[in-house]
Amino acid sequence: MGRRLAGVPDTEAIKARRTRAKAATPNMIAKFGQHLTLPGPEEISRIRFKLSQAGFYTVKSIPIFYAIRLLSLLLPQFVLLIYWSLFAHDVPTRTLVYWSTGLIAAGLFAPSLYLRHCINKRKMQARDGFPDMMDLLLACIEAGLGLDAALNNVSKELGKRFPVIQVNLDLLNLELMAGRTRAEAFKNFAERLGLEEASALNIMLKQSEEMGSSLGMALRTFSEEMRSKRMLRAEEKAMSLPAKMTVPLILFIFPTILLMLFLPAGARLSGVLG
Repeated sequence: MGRRLAGVPDTEAIKARRTRAKAATPNMIAKFGQHLTLPGPEEISRIRFKLSQAGFYTVKSIPIFYAIRLLSLLLPQFVLLIYWSLFAHDVPTRTLVYWSTGLIAAGLFAPSLYLRHCINKRKMQARDGFPDMMDLLLACIEAGLGLDAALNNVSKELGKRFPVIQVNLDLLNLELMAGRTRAEAFKNFAERLGLEEASALNIMLKQSEEMGSSLGMALRTFSEEMRSKRMLRAEEKAMSLPAKMTVPLILFIFPTILLMLFLPAGARLSGVLG
């Protein structure tokens, strides 16, 4: 009391205020951080699944993805601001707002579009290599190997040619080694690949195991079906090629041919008339 009356600051009171301030700071940051944290577990699981389909399996892939989305929004605006401040003072404000809106839209959709492009690319690679995987799996089964050992051998053989299938087969083998049931492991394998053929393989293996039928005969029938589907896809692409060539033929080849035909006649006419 005497120190307060004499105007000398009370060190204990100062320490108490500092302690309360330090305790209040994390609470304020926590309240503010509720609006800045990552999405909920369901959204994170969905993004993790999409990233795994695109080939990004690391733990840091989700924070990196959200950081790229944030940078794709902020960095173009920063560049636009620098460009406007240095080189484009005379640009109308409305035009600047249009540019900023377009960059925001591009920044919002560009990461998702790139992720979808990676998923579709890997899906096409997996579809091309799936019949070869079935042929190798059938050869291993008929040679006397079990299904798990056959999957290991197929993963090693397809590694250089179809790395997409190799990675997913390695994950499948890890799930089987971790104790998951074969049906659940093959279901996850089919979902990661995103192919109807992989889902059909899962159903076929499950039915073969439940009914006790020969796995080799089932795989042989399924492998022949996969080869016929690949042949049908190749024939479909070959049949659609003339229709796809019509537009460049009309736009680029026909005008060139017409120019080559009529240019000499036009030169002669211009010489005669001149």
